[in-house]
Amino acid sequence: MTTPTTGHPRAADGEGMVMRVLLATDGSEEARAAATWVASCPLPPDASLRVVTAVTVPTSALDVPAVLDFQQSLRDEAGSVAETTRAQLATRFPRAEIRVPEGDPRDEILRLADEWPADLLVVGARVLGRLAGFVMGSVSLGVARHALCPVLVVKGRAALLQTILIALDGSEQAAAAAAFVARLPLTSAIKVRLLGVVEAPRSPPSAPPALTAQLRTGLHRIIEERQAALRPALAGVAAAFAARGIAAESRVVVGHPADEIVRAAEGADLVVVGARGLGVFKRLLLGSVSEAVLRHVDRPVLVVRGG
Repeated sequence: MTTPTTGHPRAADGEGMVMRVLLATDGSEEARAAATWVASCPLPPDASLRVVTAVTVPTSALDVPAVLDFQQSLRDEAGSVAETTRAQLATRFPRAEIRVPEGDPRDEILRLADEWPADLLVVGARVLGRLAGFVMGSVSLGVARHALCPVLVVKGRAALLQTILIALDGSEQAAAAAAFVARLPLTSAIKVRLLGVVEAPRSPPSAPPALTAQLRTGLHRIIEERQAALRPALAGVAAAFAARGIAAESRVVVGHPADEIVRAAEGADLVVVGARGLGVFKRLLLGSVSEAVLRHVDRPVLVVRGG
């Protein structure tokens, strides 16, 4: 079981430090797509990379050659997967390191991300179905839920990064997510779209018909107030990108946050959301919006925990 922790000091601000990227891989098609994304995405040129392949080796009281050979074959295969991935990324990260821990993959990935500590954790998402959106594999979802550092979950094929969608709601978590992206060495060719979402308050279903018009007026004013409060936050983020030579377009919509973000994700190559930690410890579940986006968006999602 993962032990709750309170976070590490590198998570707040990466300015002036070499970015540490931890790539988790199991050799699957999804993991290879994640590796391709890491090779091509705009990370700092001096970023440091560690490739992790965790292996679960079944224990046995039988000290016989057949069992020992089987256990060693699992270790050898994991080592080969990690080494192959490192070789794939050698041009971009010539000093990349590998780690092949034994244990539950989710727990080992989280442990190594904490111990280094990583500034970005990258994992491929295994999509298991499409009945109600995407059903993610347990390892990728578990890592995204519990990691203390930003997590990039890569889904589908690795596309050239041309358009980034950043969801904002005026919270410090969303601001932290935008700031993380703004620190990356983006080129002026990349389009940044800022999406502010205002969730309309629900009107009482039992309200008398005579009050319906009055309630609508009140709700409309509340929505306008929330929109007006959110626009300065978007303007501040746009200014931060402009200072780095990146033009960012902004818009504010009214609706359910997760639904609006998923809808706006069409045409984006990367979706960025902030995540609230729920509970006494920061290593607990994501907020409902960030998890819904993670589950239902069919392209890479960057989750940045803050606050």
